[in-house]
Amino acid sequence: MSNCIALDRIVVENNRVDYYFSVSSSLQKYFSKNNHMFLEYNHDLAYVPHSILAIPFAANVLPLVWITDSTLMLNELDLSFSECIEDLRLAYQEMFPSVAFKGTTKIKKCVENSYVSETKSASLFSGGLDAFTTFIRIKHNKPMLITEYGWHHHDIQHSEVWEADKKHVVSFAEAHGLENILIQSNYGNFMISETIDREFHKKLGFSWWEGLHHGLAIISAAIPMAFKFKVENIFIASSLHIGHSSKCASDPSVDNEIKYASGHVYHDAYELTRQDKVKVVVDYYAKTNIPVQLRVCFKNKKNCCNCEKCLRTILGIVAEGYDPNNFGFDIPDHLSQHLSDYFKEHVKFLSADVINLYWIAIQQRMDENKANVLYPDLLEWFLDYDFAANQKRALLHYRITKFFPILKRKISDRLNNVFAQKV
Repeated sequence: MSNCIALDRIVVENNRVDYYFSVSSSLQKYFSKNNHMFLEYNHDLAYVPHSILAIPFAANVLPLVWITDSTLMLNELDLSFSECIEDLRLAYQEMFPSVAFKGTTKIKKCVENSYVSETKSASLFSGGLDAFTTFIRIKHNKPMLITEYGWHHHDIQHSEVWEADKKHVVSFAEAHGLENILIQSNYGNFMISETIDREFHKKLGFSWWEGLHHGLAIISAAIPMAFKFKVENIFIASSLHIGHSSKCASDPSVDNEIKYASGHVYHDAYELTRQDKVKVVVDYYAKTNIPVQLRVCFKNKKNCCNCEKCLRTILGIVAEGYDPNNFGFDIPDHLSQHLSDYFKEHVKFLSADVINLYWIAIQQRMDENKANVLYPDLLEWFLDYDFAANQKRALLHYRITKFFPILKRKISDRLNNVFAQKV
């Protein structure tokens, strides 16, 4: 038999499901040694059948099955999801034509699950800009808010980041009379992404988590709860937009193909750029006068205001003529100087996609709206900041100051080794 991943047991206890699986020896290098994945919810799993519970495990490993030309073996699986697997594979294949997406899925029993929807929508809600945009667009449906933390290891460990996330989303839901679905898992760690990346990153052009894994992991974790509450549509906010050149595991060509029982998935706001989303959020909350705390740093307890993602969001808000302090950011003194210092140190690391998708759009919007910008000292230099030229200059300086000393040391070490061998 070809390389194989087999789901051996699904163990359900109250609000937790554990998956125990076995893999061929040639595939073991991609998995943590105990071959175990789990999901824990803040609602019990009563009446959720194993054929639905098998979906998250299948969804997490399918991309690996495809790129390694392996076989996934399942005792049972929801019929609707089983029927969309081939469409998902084809969507990935089109996205990554340089890698062959092969492999097969063998299912002993496909179960036809169905329900009459009782909940119009559930929305994956991190508290970030994308998630807030989607919430504003569907809030009339009173969506259930789904928030996840997938970075545990063999079991749940205390995480200050998760506790901060949970406090934020629960408070938000309470203020809007909504229901929270909270999910904890090890889906981000039960596979060894570093090993997969070493083997496939060059072929794919993207990391395992970014390019293939995270969309299916996040969406599928929500499906057991969507089944329990008879949800018609799971909404996931877009990360990118129409016309982008980047590839991403969460893309409408993939997400919109996912089916489960009687439910569907909708990849929302793909027609909006990130700057469009900034405008949607700040205009809405400025109009309603409702306090809002955007959560941009997903691996920090609060927005650090020092990373690229924080700074691009801060500047996006500034470009719309609003004060970022009113949207969950503790702005550093002398924002203009803070941004200038950041670029001096980090512009060399910014990808062309990040510059073109986000920073150029911020510059353009700030130029259009400069009469309303609250930080006029930014206008003195940022509008004319040449990312390409400054990046080229920074890279040259980096190579001179870092590369040549490293090369000199390596040559010295090699000569010393040669000398030692002769002596």
